[in-house]
Amino acid sequence: MNTPSVPERLALDTLPPSARRVYLELLRYGPLPRTQLAERLGLSAASLTRVTAPLVDAKLMLQGAPVPSEVGRPAIPLSVNLTSFALIGVSITHESLVAIVTDARATVLDSRTSHLTDLRPAAVLREAAALIGELRDALSAKNPALPIAGVGVNIGAQIDGGRIVREAPFLGWENVRAADRLEELTGLPVLIVHDLTSLAEAENWFGAGLEASRFIVVTVGIGTGFALVMDGRVITDENTGFGTITDGVRGPDWPDLSGATALTSEESARAARKVGRLVGTAAAFTMPQAVVISGEGSRFLAGNEEELDAGIAEIRHVSASGLDIQLREHDFAFWARGAATAAIQWILGVGEVAAR
Repeated sequence: MNTPSVPERLALDTLPPSARRVYLELLRYGPLPRTQLAERLGLSAASLTRVTAPLVDAKLMLQGAPVPSEVGRPAIPLSVNLTSFALIGVSITHESLVAIVTDARATVLDSRTSHLTDLRPAAVLREAAALIGELRDALSAKNPALPIAGVGVNIGAQIDGGRIVREAPFLGWENVRAADRLEELTGLPVLIVHDLTSLAEAENWFGAGLEASRFIVVTVGIGTGFALVMDGRVITDENTGFGTITDGVRGPDWPDLSGATALTSEESARAARKVGRLVGTAAAFTMPQAVVISGEGSRFLAGNEEELDAGIAEIRHVSASGLDIQLREHDFAFWARGAATAAIQWILGVGEVAAR
């Protein structure tokens, strides 16, 4: 197994806890003035200076020019150095491969797409390696000093230890040592993750999780997925990857939201109400601060928000507060960004993504 090729100075697990907190706060929330950063983390000005000085010296963090303030001293912003390393994220479905290269905040810098005609593991992984090679060459031509630290790959599957695809029903894979093979083909460290888990991680770090510590992610399309984030942590267990939202949960008249066939306006409205009832049921048990909805079927919900809300209202108590519903346009580059986020967490030694 290859290990993440991040320079040693970037390994957060070697930093003091206070330094790690500062780095991750800036990575997730972007540039912040020193005073605001100290207040958010409960650090004194002297402690923050002591913690950040070695990070700035190592070019792990950047210190901006002072910004004049109406009162007091000028504000001095701090930010993460996004040119320290790049990541590659790959989304594998039964139809296509989407590969992206991102900076350390999972901002997409470049992308490649390939339509799949042969779903055998060897063929798919060879094609994935080819796309990774194209992205690596393009990045090297533009910025030869920006190293690729690792590769995250997400699949709708049960994953063992970030290495083995135990079962991927849409691909017909069983017990495929996907990480080993991709590492052989690319020479880069590779982490394999469950697609919905990585999507939830991206929302947790760079999306809904910036405002909400407890939220759910619901995906509707060829399958129906659910992920729960509590206290800033994506909840997973040994059942992750099986697809726990089954026909027994959806009901016998669940609409086809795969996108294989177009829905009329009336069918889309009925589908939105059905999805609303599912979201309302999930919210009744999890009490989320926000709900993120994505997947192939999310396009049928756009323009039918009233029906979606009506379906939620059929389930929730009449006195319950409204839900913050966030519709995400379906795009597999968006899912590949989830894979890149999981890789970021992995190479920084944060979280438990390597075990998923």
